[in-house]
Amino acid sequence: MSAALDRLREHMGRPFTEATALPAEAYTSPEVRDAEREMIFASEWICVARVAELVNVGDHVVAEVPSGTVDAVEAEHHRSLLVVRASDVEVVVFENVCVHRGATLVEGAGTTSRFTCPYHAWTYRLDGQLVAAPYMQGSVEEDGSPFDVGCHELVRVRSELWQGFVFVTSDDDARPLGPRLTELDAVLGRYRLADYVPVHREVDVWDTNWKCLVENFMDAYHVFKVHRATFGAGGDSTLATTMCPGTAASAHHVVVDEPGGEHGESHPSDDRLEGTWRQTTVLAAAFPTLVMQVQPDWLWYLQISPLGTARVRIAWHLAIAPVTLRHQPDPAAYVAGVVDLLHRVNAEDRPVVEGVRRGQRRSGLTSAPLSYLERNVYDFDQYVVGRLACVEQP
Repeated sequence: MSAALDRLREHMGRPFTEATALPAEAYTSPEVRDAEREMIFASEWICVARVAELVNVGDHVVAEVPSGTVDAVEAEHHRSLLVVRASDVEVVVFENVCVHRGATLVEGAGTTSRFTCPYHAWTYRLDGQLVAAPYMQGSVEEDGSPFDVGCHELVRVRSELWQGFVFVTSDDDARPLGPRLTELDAVLGRYRLADYVPVHREVDVWDTNWKCLVENFMDAYHVFKVHRATFGAGGDSTLATTMCPGTAASAHHVVVDEPGGEHGESHPSDDRLEGTWRQTTVLAAAFPTLVMQVQPDWLWYLQISPLGTARVRIAWHLAIAPVTLRHQPDPAAYVAGVVDLLHRVNAEDRPVVEGVRRGQRRSGLTSAPLSYLERNVYDFDQYVVGRLACVEQP
C-alpha cells in the first residue's frame, strides 16, 4: 500500500473541528489516482444527463463518464454512453458501442427512431435490440447456429433517476442511489428541478485535479474574494450563508438573499416556493462528480470527470425555471445574460483553481486548518478518503 494512501487514511473520521486540507499527494499521486478509478469511478453513481433533455421518444444524448480502468492510457479517455428516451415512460442508457466490431455508434445529441452504426450499418431499435445487419448471410453464432439479429442487442448500463437527473453505475451490487440522497431531497424537492428547461451546455478542460474543482464549487469561503465582481457584486453574502453538515453521499449549503437581491429570486407568479425559500440559493453536491447551484430562477450544474491527476473535463449546463422563462419579455436575452455571468464566474475561478494544483507540486506544503465556510469541502474530502480506505492491501 502506498505512503500517499496511508497519509489520506489519517484524515478519515477526523472531526470537523480538527479538520485540515488534504495532503498534496491526494491530488498529485498516481497511486491515489488509480485507487480513485477502482474505488470510486468503477462503482459509484455518476450523473450523465437530465430527463428534460429527452422530452420526445427517440431523443438521445451522448455522455462521457470517467473511466474506471487503472490502465494508464485507457484511463485518460472517457467512457462513452448513449442516453435514450426509449418510450413515453422509459429512459435507458447503453454503452455507445456497436456490438459487431466496437465502433462508436452515435455522436452528440439528436432525435431518431433507429440507431445505425456508421461502420457496417448494423441497426438497433431504441430499446437496444438489433433489427438489421446487412450482408450477414452464411454467418453463424458462437454456438454454431445461423446468425440471428434477435440474439444481439446493445449493452445496457444500470441507471436511476433522481430529481430529474439520470445517473449510471457499472456496479450491479451498488446500493440504490435515491435513499442515499434523502437529505438533499428534503431541500431540493421544493424547487421541482426536473421541470427546469435546458438552455445551454458547454464542455471545458481545466488544468487541475478533479477534486480541486469539486472542493472549489462547494467552498463558501472564496466567494467574498474571488467572486466579488459577480456573485459578490451586491455585497458579501457570507453572513447570509448557512453551512449544513454533509452525509456519506452529499453536501450542501444555502444562501438566503434579501427580496430583490442579486442572488436569484422566485418570480412573483411562482407557486413552488414559500417564505425565504423564494430568495434562497442552494449549493449542493451529489458525490462524487455532480455539483449544482440551485436558484429559484435557474439551475447551474457541472458534471466533472478526471483526466489524470492534473486535468479535468467539465460539462456545465444551464437550465431555467419554466415560470421564469415564460415571463421574460426577451427569453433569448435573459439566457444570454445568465450565460455571460457564468462565463465571468468561470473566468474568476479558473486561474485560482489551476493555481492550487500547481501549488500542490511544491515540496513542504502543509495542511492548514479549514474555515467554518469550508464545511462542505471537509464533507467531500471525508467521502473521498472513506472510499479509498476500502482499497484492499496487496
